[in-house]
Amino acid sequence: MQVDRARIKNIKEENLLKNNKLQNGTNKNNSLITQTYSQRSVMNVFEKYQHDRLTFVQAVADLASRETNIQALQSVDVITLLKPLLLDSVPGVQQAAALALGRLANFSRDMAYMMVNNDILPQLIYSLSEKNHFYKKASCFLLRAISKHNPELATAVTNSGAVNALVACLEDFDPGVKEAAAWAIGYIARHNEELAQVVVDAGSIPLLVLCVQEPEISLKRIAISALADIAKHSPEMAQVVVDADTIHFITMYITQLDNKLQRQICSCLAHIAKHNIDLAESVVDMDILPNIFICMKSPDPFVRKNAASLICELTKHSPDLAQLIVNSGGIVPTVEYLKKSSGNSRMPALMALGYISAFSETLAMSVILAKAVPVLAVVLEEEVEEHLLAACSWSIGQIGRHSPDHAKIVADNGILVKLLYIIKATIHENTNSDLFVKTKRAMKAVILKILNIELLDPLLEVETPYCILKHLVAQYAKLLPYDIVSRRAFVISSGLAKIQQIAMKYTPQLISNDLVNGNKSKLNDESHLMDDAVSTNNSKLAEAIRTINSCYPEEIVHYYSPGYSSFLLEKINNYNTNNNDNNNTNTINNNNTDNNDIKADTTENINELPTDNEDSGGMQTMQTDETNLNTNENISSQEEIINKSEENINNDEAY
Repeated sequence: MQVDRARIKNIKEENLLKNNKLQNGTNKNNSLITQTYSQRSVMNVFEKYQHDRLTFVQAVADLASRETNIQALQSVDVITLLKPLLLDSVPGVQQAAALALGRLANFSRDMAYMMVNNDILPQLIYSLSEKNHFYKKASCFLLRAISKHNPELATAVTNSGAVNALVACLEDFDPGVKEAAAWAIGYIARHNEELAQVVVDAGSIPLLVLCVQEPEISLKRIAISALADIAKHSPEMAQVVVDADTIHFITMYITQLDNKLQRQICSCLAHIAKHNIDLAESVVDMDILPNIFICMKSPDPFVRKNAASLICELTKHSPDLAQLIVNSGGIVPTVEYLKKSSGNSRMPALMALGYISAFSETLAMSVILAKAVPVLAVVLEEEVEEHLLAACSWSIGQIGRHSPDHAKIVADNGILVKLLYIIKATIHENTNSDLFVKTKRAMKAVILKILNIELLDPLLEVETPYCILKHLVAQYAKLLPYDIVSRRAFVISSGLAKIQQIAMKYTPQLISNDLVNGNKSKLNDESHLMDDAVSTNNSKLAEAIRTINSCYPEEIVHYYSPGYSSFLLEKINNYNTNNNDNNNTNTINNNNTDNNDIKADTTENINELPTDNEDSGGMQTMQTDETNLNTNENISSQEEIINKSEENINNDEAY
C-alpha cells in the first residue's frame, strides 16, 4: 500500500510538471505571436511610407516629362520636396528623384538655377560613385540638363567637382553609364574654351577615344560628338584631340550605314580641320575624300551638310588642298549638293566654291566647267536671307575676277543684272551691310574684266547706283577708243544717249551751256537725288564720260544729248518767225509793184483788151490756188519737224 501511494504521488507530481510546462509554452507562444504582430504592423507603416515616396517621386517624374507642367511644379516648390529624396535609403527613390530633377532642369533654365542655388549638386555627386548604374545614368542626365543652358550653369557644375565624377563614369562597365557621362561632358565642353580645358585636364580625351572603339553605335556617336565639342574651340584643343589618335579611329567608321554616326564623324573632322593647315592635312592624310564625297550624296540632309562643311574647311587653307579636292573630283558633288539643297544648308557649298575659285585662274575655270555659275544664278533668285546672298555674291566675284573669259561666263548667265538688283534694294537701307559690300565688290571685279560692251549694256541706266556706275562708265571709256564696231553698236543700242543723260545728272559741266540752260528745271529736280559723296567725287566719272564723247563727232554727241531736241525746236520756232516777217515784207513790196504794172498796162492797152471777165477771174483763181498750195506745203513740213522734235523730247523724258 505504501508503495502504491508513493507511486501515485510521483504520478501526480509528474502530471503537475507537465501541466506547468504546457502552460509556460503556451505563454511563450502567445508572447511570440504578439511580438510578431507588432513588428508586422510597424513594417507595414514603413513599407507604406516607402511605397508612397516611390509613388510620389515617380508621379513627379512623369509630370516633369511634359513641358506644360513645369510652371505648375515650380509653383509648388517641387525642388525642395525632391532634394531629400536624393539621399533616400531606397535606390529606386533616389533614381526616380534624380530623373525628375533632370527633366525639370532640361525644360527650364530657371529650374536649373534653383537646383544650383539649393545645393543639389553636392548631394548628387556625393552619391554618384557609390550607387548602381541606374542611379548613375539618372545623375549624369541631371548634370547634362543643368549644363546645357549657358556657360554660367556649366561652370557651376564644374566647380562642384562633377567633371571628375563624370570621367570616372566613363570607366564604368555599363555602356549606358558611359554614354550618359560622355553626353554630359560634351554639353559642358561645348560652351567655351575654358570649360573645354577643364574637361581635357580631367583626362577625358583618352577615355572618350576608348568609347569610340566600343561596339555600341550609340556610344560611338555620343563620344565622337563630345570630341567635336572639345576640338571646335581652338587649335590647341583640336591638337589635343588629334594627338590621341582620334582621327584614325573615327575615320574607320565613315563607311558605316548609320546616318547619325556619319553626321558626327563629318562634324568632328570639320571642327578639327577648320583651325589651320596642319590639322587640315592631318585629316586629309587619312584618305577620307572619296568617302566624304559619297556622304554628300547621302539621303540624310544632316550628313550631306556636315560633309559639305568638311569640304569647305579643307579648301580654305591653301591652293594645294583646294587642288587636291578638285583632282579628287570634289567640285561636281559640291555643285550637285548646292543645286539640290535649300536655305542655310547651301552655305558650306557656296563658301567652298568661293574658296576654290579664289586661289587661281585654273581652279576658277574648274568651277566654271562643273557648271557652277548657272546654279549660283539660281541661288540668287531663290534665296532671301542676306547671309546666303552675300556668300553667293562673294563666290561669284571670286570666279569672275580672274580674266575676261571668266567674267564673260558670269555675265552670260545674267548674274550682273541680279547683283545690280540686290544693290538697288539694299543701298537705301544700310550701305555698310555685308551683303551690300560683297555684292558691290563682286560687280566691280567682274565689270573691270569684261571686254564686250554688249554684256555691259543691260547695266547702263541713269538709275544705276553711282558706286557701280562709275566703274561701268570707266570700263566703257577703256573699250570704246579702240573698237570701231563697238562704238557703232554703242550708239545703236542707245548707250551714247544714256551716257549723255548720266552726264547731265552727275557732270553737267560737260554739256554745252545752251543745253544746260534748257534743262535747268530737270537738273533741279534730280539734284536732290545726288548725295554729297557723289557731287564732290565725280571727277573720275567726268573724265570717263569725256573720253567716251571724244570717240564721236561733236554733232553726234549733241544730237544724243537730253536737251538737244528742245534746243532744235526753239531754233526752228525762231527761224519760222523770222521767215514769216521777211515773207510779209516781200509780199507787200511785190504787191505794190504788181499794182503799178497793172495800171500801166491797163492804160496802154485798154482799147485792145476784150471784156472777158470770166477768163481773168480764172487766171486769178489759179494763182491763188498755187499760192495756197505752197503755203500748205510749208506749214505741213514745219508741223512734221515740230512733231519729230516733240517725239525726241518725249524720248528724252522717257530716258
